Amino acid sequence: MVKGIWMKRDSISGRMAGWGLLLLGLVLSSCSHDKLPLPTIPPVEDRFGNAGQQVYVQINPPLDEAHGYTFSRPADVYVGVDNFLYIADTGNDRIVMLDLGGAVQGFSQPIPHPEAISQNDSLQLLIVNNTNAVYRIDLVKYNHEIWRAPVEKVYEQSSEPTRQFTGISVHNGFEYYVTVIDVADTSTNFKAHSFIYDFFANHTLKGPLPMHVNGTGLFSAILPNAVVSMRERWLDISSRNEDTPAFWFVQKGFTSVLRNNFPVQHIATRLFEGQEVLDPDVSLIGTDVYDRSRYYNAEDIAIDRSGFVFVVDAGLPPDHPGSEAHPPGFYRFSPNGKLLQSVTGAGSGERQFSTPRGIAVTPFLEDQVVYISDTGNNRILRFKLSTEL
Repeated sequence: MVKGIWMKRDSISGRMAGWGLLLLGLVLSSCSHDKLPLPTIPPVEDRFGNAGQQVYVQINPPLDEAHGYTFSRPADVYVGVDNFLYIADTGNDRIVMLDLGGAVQGFSQPIPHPEAISQNDSLQLLIVNNTNAVYRIDLVKYNHEIWRAPVEKVYEQSSEPTRQFTGISVHNGFEYYVTVIDVADTSTNFKAHSFIYDFFANHTLKGPLPMHVNGTGLFSAILPNAVVSMRERWLDISSRNEDTPAFWFVQKGFTSVLRNNFPVQHIATRLFEGQEVLDPDVSLIGTDVYDRSRYYNAEDIAIDRSGFVFVVDAGLPPDHPGSEAHPPGFYRFSPNGKLLQSVTGAGSGERQFSTPRGIAVTPFLEDQVVYISDTGNNRILRFKLSTEL
């Protein structure tokens, strides 16, 4: 009896082991031929939920005369790494310092017609004003009491009195770029000479970048208006990435005899014989951000931590033929050049502009605010993304 029971159990165990080996073989066979698909990485603009479905809403009240502000044709707006907002109050010959909520913190000493602002790693403001000079305001030295800090002229290109510095942006911590035009030729065959200068940290001119003067394609400029270094994207989060010569710039792009096909350009970098050299970003050709027909007069550009690109365009005056096709306003693009949102319209009401010339953004996507120098309306406008239509 006992022997019979054990024989029966052995028989059952054998059959079970056989079935197990068969099932294992089927599984292994299946795994060896049917591979699971790898996960798909979404486009960068889709990694930040609803990026293309959100719209910009205006934050009220606007920073204008009706609400206690006295701006006169403000040309630029800049969000500093010190979390203050700086306005080039051009018509009032001063820089206005505000907190990010819009409360005025103080006014600089006089500076003639400031046009563009940047800030270096020592929190010094660097300013240009459509002359051949660069100015500095040392905020830290005067405990950020901007009204006490003198406005110092740190560079002047005396040998080229007709040069006009139109935009400025710090790179590599203390070095900086300046967009330059020379309009000495005022004949009927007007032809401006345009450059982007590179400066050492001690305000000594290295020289113009090796771009094509008055060219019609990438890596060339015609009447450049503004420049922003890629340092602005990585500021305070990555010293390695912050140390880069790459940048974006915008330009009017045409005179009576010349026209550049890329009003907005990204100048990237590549390695050449172990050195990082500037290189035009051809990967964006054919994308929205390089679309020439979108702009009439691209005035300023900004970038945020996620690599999104913001461009403000002055547009055409409302009474000008074709103004409906080129209204003033701003555009937001993904890092891949896709247009995500825009706010355009001529006028002085909500979500309307008159020759806007400056744009700045707070760095992070969460609660991000876009600031616009609405120059013709003597005000600063603020916008925020919302999914509520």
